[in-house]
Amino acid sequence: MPDGVLSTVAGDPGVDDGCRSVSSSGVYARVAALLHESRQAAPDEVGSFLSARVAGFGMRDLSVYVTDYEQRRLVPIVGSAAGKSIRLDGSTGGTAFTTARQTVEAVEGGWRLWSVVVDGAARLGVMAVTVAEADDEARSLADSLAGVTAALLVTRGQCTDAYTVLQRSQEFSLAAEMQWDLLPPLSLETGRVSVAGLIQPAYDVGGDSFDYAVNGDTLDFAVFDAMGHGLESSQLAHLAVSSYRHSRRGGLDLPGTYSAMDAAIASRDDGESFVTCLLGRLELGTGILTWINVGHPLPLLVRDCDVVGPLVCASTLPAGLGGDLAEIARYLLAPGDRIFCLTDGVIESHRPGGEDFGQDRLVAFLGSPSASRIDAAETVRRLSHTVLDHHGALSDDATAFLVDFHPLGTRSVGG
Repeated sequence: MPDGVLSTVAGDPGVDDGCRSVSSSGVYARVAALLHESRQAAPDEVGSFLSARVAGFGMRDLSVYVTDYEQRRLVPIVGSAAGKSIRLDGSTGGTAFTTARQTVEAVEGGWRLWSVVVDGAARLGVMAVTVAEADDEARSLADSLAGVTAALLVTRGQCTDAYTVLQRSQEFSLAAEMQWDLLPPLSLETGRVSVAGLIQPAYDVGGDSFDYAVNGDTLDFAVFDAMGHGLESSQLAHLAVSSYRHSRRGGLDLPGTYSAMDAAIASRDDGESFVTCLLGRLELGTGILTWINVGHPLPLLVRDCDVVGPLVCASTLPAGLGGDLAEIARYLLAPGDRIFCLTDGVIESHRPGGEDFGQDRLVAFLGSPSASRIDAAETVRRLSHTVLDHHGALSDDATAFLVDFHPLGTRSVGG
């Protein structure tokens, strides 16, 4: 925990200086009204819009930070009181982001409240405000404002490039631009399951991707690795993911989904294009996992800090090569089980002359007690950084995607 952070759970006694106290009368109605009022603001002025209004809630010095694409830094948006980015690891704001819990920090003239800006379970960044007293009401109000901030960043962010550009610490390749636009939210949390994914290298990824959807009692998910590198690989991945979504939304089962994808990729007529993938379906009410291995690395099952091993399924030829379906595998998950789906770049990528990250390092990370105590989004973030830091520069795309099954309240708690 960074120095100066006094609490992440309950309020602390405050200093009555520099900020007006929060009145409960009508405050939360005014918070809700901000969403309506924001329709008159320019889409790239969310920070300025909120900063001009927090004084009415007994707060000051608002700053809204978004994460960079590698999820290493928090970058302030225009209109924030802060002018510099901060590191995720080792900072107060980073603690709020990685644990998805509000943190309280003593500052001159009051208390600094750091609330996670989260849309569903996808963490977009953090919001910080200063208050005179960090009581329960002020802390609850700050979290409510962070919720409004998330809604504004998502809805207004679709109409401007301002926030996307801020997240980039390097220039994007065209292939990476296409891949990031294709991805769903990087994480999702429901009462029964959590999912999270991340692709690396963030600024030059080509053919790796993932997708998922929760419909009723079913989680559908897939991880893709298109052949080649760069723009051609990205185009192949787009075709595979679009075919997968079309089949899923059309109600096809997994064999039908594979057949449609295989035909779509084969229609390119070059006879050499292919995509490996893992197609999975989890019944949330029963824990029955069904999946197809389309020439892809096998998923790993982790149970109670123990890497049980790969979930075995005979390999079908990659999509596009016209192979017959080899096997439809099934497994009954227990509450608390985690399924890690990876592309081969996680294990095999290496710097010139260096060692692969390898299976042993992967198993050691996944089975560590520290990994079991953090939630899906933070687990994937730390794993991707561990892999990237080992290599320095990746020789292949590396994607990690995690399914955390917790139907009985067995979800890991961030820390």
